[in-house]
Amino acid sequence: MSSTLDEKALLQQGMELMKKKEFQQAVEAFDKMIDANPHFIEAYFCRGNALEAIGKYDLALDSYSSVLKYNPKEPAVYFNCGCVYRRKNESAKAIQQYNKAIELNPNYAKAFYNRGLVYFSDGNIDKAFRDYDKAISLDPQDPDAYVALGLLYIVKNDPDKAIELYDKAIAIDPNHLKAHGNRGNALEQKGNLEAALEEYAEVIKWNSRDYKAYMNRGYVYCQQDKHELALADYTRAIELYPKYAKAYACRGSVYAKLKNARKALEDYEEAIRLAPKDTEHYISRGQAKNSLGDQIGAIEDFKEVIRMDPNNTSAWFNLGSIHGKLGNIEESINDYSEVIRRVPNNAAAYCYRGVAYTRLGKLDEALADYEKSIRYDPSYSTAYFNRGLVFRIQGQLKQAISSFTSAIKFNPTYIPAYKNRAVTWNMIGNKENAEADLQTIEQLTNPGSASAAPQNKE
Repeated sequence: MSSTLDEKALLQQGMELMKKKEFQQAVEAFDKMIDANPHFIEAYFCRGNALEAIGKYDLALDSYSSVLKYNPKEPAVYFNCGCVYRRKNESAKAIQQYNKAIELNPNYAKAFYNRGLVYFSDGNIDKAFRDYDKAISLDPQDPDAYVALGLLYIVKNDPDKAIELYDKAIAIDPNHLKAHGNRGNALEQKGNLEAALEEYAEVIKWNSRDYKAYMNRGYVYCQQDKHELALADYTRAIELYPKYAKAYACRGSVYAKLKNARKALEDYEEAIRLAPKDTEHYISRGQAKNSLGDQIGAIEDFKEVIRMDPNNTSAWFNLGSIHGKLGNIEESINDYSEVIRRVPNNAAAYCYRGVAYTRLGKLDEALADYEKSIRYDPSYSTAYFNRGLVFRIQGQLKQAISSFTSAIKFNPTYIPAYKNRAVTWNMIGNKENAEADLQTIEQLTNPGSASAAPQNKE
C-alpha cells in the first residue's frame, strides 16, 4: 500500500475519527478520499474497517475487495475479510480467508488465533487447540491467545491448566478483564467459590457495566444459596443488557427457589419473548405454571418443547409428573417410557414409572422398574424406599425392611423410610426396633430433644 504525503494527512484525519468511534463520519471522509483518488488503496482498507465497526458487513467486504484488486497479496486484507465473515457467522468463508492470510504470511499470529476462534465456535476443539498453540508460539506476548486456550481447558474439565494460562495472560496484561472473568469460571469449576467471587468483583471494579461479570457472580451466589445477592446481580445484569434472555431466566430460577412462582413466571415470560426458540425457558415456565396450579398451561409448555425438540427428556419427564398429578396414570407411564426410550439408563424415569405402575396395582412391573432404577443408580434412596412399599404390599416384610434400611443407608435423614420401617417392624412383632425408629424420627424432627436413639437389632 502507498499514498502521497497529502493523502496520508487526509487518511490520518479519517483514522482519528475512528479513534473517537465516529465511524459514520470516518466512512464519509474515506468516501471523499476515494472519490478524489479511486486508486487510494489505504482509503478502501480503512473504509472497510469503519464499515465493519458499524455492522455494514457486506459493504465492508466490498471495500476490502477493492483493495485486493490492486494488491491481491496483502494478508491483512484477507484477515479482515475473515473477521467480517466470522461476525456474519459464515464459518467456512471465514476459515477460507484466514487460510489465505496464513498462506501469504505463515507467521501471522492473529490469523491463527482468529481461525482458532472459528474452529472453537464450530466445535472443532482439536483444530482450535493447534491454532491457539501456534498463535502463542508466534506471539508469546498476546494475552488473548492464552485466554482462548484456557477456555478450551475449561471445556476439557481441566481448570488447573486453564488457571495457569489465565495467570500468564494476566501477567502480560494485569487489566485483562476476560482473563480475570474466565479465571473466575475456572475457580468456580474447581469449587473454590470465594476465590471466584473475588475475580468477578475485580472485573466489576474495573468495569461496572460488565453484565457478564454480574451474571457470573450471580451463579456463584445461587450455589451458595445467597438468593438475595443473586437477585441483585441478575437484576443489575438486566439493567445493563435488557435484551439478555438468560438473565431473566436465571433471575426467574432464583424466584422459583424462593417459592415466588408468580415473579418467576413473569421472568420466564420475558425470557421467552426475547428468545422464543430456547426450550429451557419453556420448561421453566411450565414448572412455574405447575407451581401456581395451572397444570393445563404447564402441559402446553412441555408439549411445545417436544414439538421443537422431540428428544427433550426434561419435557417428557415433566409431562409424566403432571399427568400423574392429574390422575392420568397411563399417560404418565407413556411419558416416562419416552424418557427411557431415549435414555435407557435414566434411574429417575424407572423409579417414577414404577410409582405409576404401583398406583395402577401393577406391582410386578413396578418392582421391575425399581430394580432397574437401583441397578443404574445403586445409591438412589427413593427407589429403595418405593421398592420397600411394594414388598410390604405383597407381604414380603423382610424384603421390605431390607429396602427401607437401604434407603436409610443412603439418606440417613429419610423420615418416611424410618416411619415405614417402624410400621413393618411392628407387623413382624419387633416392637423394640419399631420404637428405635420412632425415636430416631423424634430426634430428626426435634434435634436435641432426646438422647441418642437406640440402634435396630436385626
